[in-house]
Amino acid sequence: MSSSENISLWKKKAGIDYIPIFMSLWLSLNAWMRDRIREKTDREIVNYLKSTGLDLKDKFAELMHQENAKSHKFKGDFAELYRALNNANILYTNGRVKGEKVSFESCVIDWNSGNQKLESIKAESWEAEKGQEGAGNPEPLSIKIDNGLWIDSNNDRVFAAYIEILYQVRCALFHGGLSPKPENERVIKQLYLTLSMIMEDV
Repeated sequence: MSSSENISLWKKKAGIDYIPIFMSLWLSLNAWMRDRIREKTDREIVNYLKSTGLDLKDKFAELMHQENAKSHKFKGDFAELYRALNNANILYTNGRVKGEKVSFESCVIDWNSGNQKLESIKAESWEAEKGQEGAGNPEPLSIKIDNGLWIDSNNDRVFAAYIEILYQVRCALFHGGLSPKPENERVIKQLYLTLSMIMEDV
């Protein structure tokens, strides 16, 4: 074996395969949810988590809205996840949105209603300046994630969208509907990185 082949093989082994560690992290989250939520199915558990958040919604809000190094890292990974989903072609496999593309621009925030509809959490930058009409100290309608991305500042909506997307990708992966193409692996990597920060204290 030539030296260059040896270098190439070892370099390939040095790369991180995010699929198995994402699966392990999901199993940890699933066990944590089942320990706290007495619903029967994974869908019911996910719906409950989306609506209540337990401790995770507060951690998500902290990472999204604070200004420190950890928050900056999280928002950078979230922005990469946002863009990775847009570049992948992961589809909803059930509900009224079956066959539609999964992304933060077409996400199901409320799955419980029986009338699932696709919504977007993307916002225009001017909304951050506009604030809410009639409020003494208007809250911004959007928050800046990075230089090219603004999202809805409503943490409940963004958290619910994130958890639904996490669950949709998990289902596609666990049931064999997600091929290990580079664009899909990028989504899984960014889900792993963001979820591991949200679950830091679990």
